[in-house]
Amino acid sequence: MLGQAKRLYELNSLFNSKEEDKESTKIISFSSGKGGTGKSFVSSNIAYQMASNGLRVLLIDFDINLSNLGTIFNTNSKKNLYHYFNYDYNLEDVILNYSENLNLILGESGRSDHPELTEEKVNLFLSELNNISHNYDLILIDTASGIDKSTLQILHNSAEVMIVTTSEPTSVMDAYVIVKMLKSNSSKAQINVIINKTFDQNEGQIAFENLEKAVSHFLKIKVKYAGNISFSQEVVKSIQNQTLLVKTEKSPEIFTQLEALSSKLSIPTIG
Repeated sequence: MLGQAKRLYELNSLFNSKEEDKESTKIISFSSGKGGTGKSFVSSNIAYQMASNGLRVLLIDFDINLSNLGTIFNTNSKKNLYHYFNYDYNLEDVILNYSENLNLILGESGRSDHPELTEEKVNLFLSELNNISHNYDLILIDTASGIDKSTLQILHNSAEVMIVTTSEPTSVMDAYVIVKMLKSNSSKAQINVIINKTFDQNEGQIAFENLEKAVSHFLKIKVKYAGNISFSQEVVKSIQNQTLLVKTEKSPEIFTQLEALSSKLSIPTIG
């Protein structure tokens, strides 16, 4: 284990190094205005599906003190982002190998002594993430719900943002707030919208159009419709059983929808 003084020195050296010209792997972040939209279900299943298709994927749970990706994947790690932000380990040290092409970085849950995520700490995290990005074809970040400063910092530094919402008016309004905050911070990220838990395809399309009209009228920017995911008891069961739905392929409809969503992300081709 590194001493904290040595760890701080290494991080500051990394942060101050000249990495501007280094090509980095694309970061795609998953965000939602509130909990319960299914954001983590979407990000985890898409990550596994992409890895199964041959892409080298790193999935990061950036809901660092209310982490749930470990539960979804039915796995855990003794080293996670709590230890990283406490300056105990390098970022590479907290990576958990889940499968041949899929690595995870998990968060912690319910620690009263969790270190505060300052702007500097998040910038150091992004710098170190850039430093290891050559090991992956794609980096996915599952952010905390809502739009606190650290989450906004992550979204601002992402190439694409996938906003996961439902068709409920309050959830659509929360998605609008995320778009508004991204614009107010001059984000250059491509903004995509996923409508989850729909009862038919038309429901998802209508919800997106309502959001799009508000965004276009008031914010004068464009958002893309990535698609919808149907409400399904198989999704509920997969979460309860801590088994990825795309791993079991018990719901062909949801599997197809997740595959369609994956194909719309701007990802590198293999070969």
